[in-house]
Amino acid sequence: MKGLKSYAKGLSLLVFLMILIVTASAEHGMVEQIGNGGVDWENGYVHVLGYGLPPQGVYGAQAKLMARGAAKADAYRNAVEVLKGVRVDSQTYVRNYVMQNDEIRTKVEGFVQNARIVGVNQQVDGTVVVTMELPLGGQAGLTTLLRQPDLPIQDEQAPPRDVTPGVTPSPSGKTTHTGVIIDARQLEVKPALYPQVFDPHGYLLYGSTLVEMGRTGFTTLVAYARSLEAAREIPRVGKNPLLLKADRAVEVRQGEKTDLILTTEAAESFRKLDPEVIKRAAVVIVID
Repeated sequence: MKGLKSYAKGLSLLVFLMILIVTASAEHGMVEQIGNGGVDWENGYVHVLGYGLPPQGVYGAQAKLMARGAAKADAYRNAVEVLKGVRVDSQTYVRNYVMQNDEIRTKVEGFVQNARIVGVNQQVDGTVVVTMELPLGGQAGLTTLLRQPDLPIQDEQAPPRDVTPGVTPSPSGKTTHTGVIIDARQLEVKPALYPQVFDPHGYLLYGSTLVEMGRTGFTTLVAYARSLEAAREIPRVGKNPLLLKADRAVEVRQGEKTDLILTTEAAESFRKLDPEVIKRAAVVIVID
């Protein structure tokens, strides 16, 4: 009983410290906490924690090995739950796909098994904490895994109800900008795997259908930051990014705001970007 109390006390302290670390990270970066893990929307990774304790009566190297195995198993279980809470778009989370599509559920489970262990920490009471990392983007990432032709996510989300849908016009010219930063602060926008950007008339300026997601080096559709200064430091936008201010977010009846609308002037500047900027997803969105 005394050992259990000591374990509970130590584990509570560890969880408290982890929460402090995640909270501090969230203040300076784009980490969204979900259960026993979090989504780093700036760098494109999901981090998950797992905890393990050796069986009573087992000591030494064997105890450490068994505790590590228990921590890994816990991390795998936690990873599935964390991934279910990842926001796909304004209406959908990964859990919606997992519940509705057996193939996606199987792929998500397989995706979790390929998680990379980035940290193993043993506490004084024998508890082992394993930290796992899963990529949001890339050819082996969650963004690519979910993008299947038979899923609703393939269909472009309808533009705002007060505008007319259409096809993105061809760029009228090129600029020397190496990327684009869209300031969407004070619009209550949430990060998502598949955000979209429209002009005032409902033409799609940016979305997953316009990006070469299969190209080498692809990470995520966009990166998110909490300040313009932090956005400029993200390598994907290069040394000379175009800075635009979002006019408003696309309103949704149910769900959360993830898509943006630019003014006519900002949309025209966006269209003049080199097509390569769009294809390689050199886009950062700044949110609160």
